[in-house]
Amino acid sequence: MLEKIIFANQMKNELGERYKYERYLSDREIRKIKRKNPSRFNLKTVSSLTAGCLKIEICIFKLDGKIQLGYDIFVKDDPESFEWICYDSPDDKVIVSEAEMLSVLDRIVKEKELSYTECCFERINGILVKKDTDFE
Repeated sequence: MLEKIIFANQMKNELGERYKYERYLSDREIRKIKRKNPSRFNLKTVSSLTAGCLKIEICIFKLDGKIQLGYDIFVKDDPESFEWICYDSPDDKVIVSEAEMLSVLDRIVKEKELSYTECCFERINGILVKKDTDFE
């Protein structure tokens, strides 16, 4: 665990303001949601870690009647873009901590030959999709 914390500190130093960890739900709030298991539940972000051109989020969602936690990995097609593109949803065991999130992200970086500082994808000149109010 100490190695993971040291690595997180190195990444913070290397990436500066392009490294950011945010926690949106506490462990207590997560336990409460799991215990209540509401019949209608929308996906929520538990925590988010941005490291340059990459981001990992832990989300809480309902699947097959059970509340679960999962990871989502996002990439950018341009370092200056504000938009994130969903890249992968690894099925690693979820541990809500900055060091663990960075560890999972770093494993994906190494396996998929991604970069924290360079975008590895062609620029997508996407079309903005209007929000469909029928689904709200």
